[in-house]
Amino acid sequence: MLSPHVVELEVQEPYKLWLRFDDGITGIVDLSDSAALGGVFAAWTDHDFWRSAHIVADSGAVAWGDGTEVDVCPLSLYLDVTGQSFDELSSEDLSAIAD
Repeated sequence: MLSPHVVELEVQEPYKLWLRFDDGITGIVDLSDSAALGGVFAAWTDHDFWRSAHIVADSGAVAWGDGTEVDVCPLSLYLDVTGQSFDELSSEDLSAIAD
């Protein structure tokens, strides 16, 4: 598996995103646990900022604002949607991601 890329997203409320990945996998990610951590994620409490979610073209990540303030890596999102953990990925999958 190459590192997944988000290719489509729909912002939902509160703290949820519907995502489609480049392999066709779709699902909803609930980021409320991250939002509760505060820090950089505290910006998500601003409705307009939350709605600014967009896909970073070169990495397939999801970012907010100008893209340098808050972003979430596509692999993390993919694992959440598929219910997998990083440890469940095979060594072949991990070497493909590292390339």
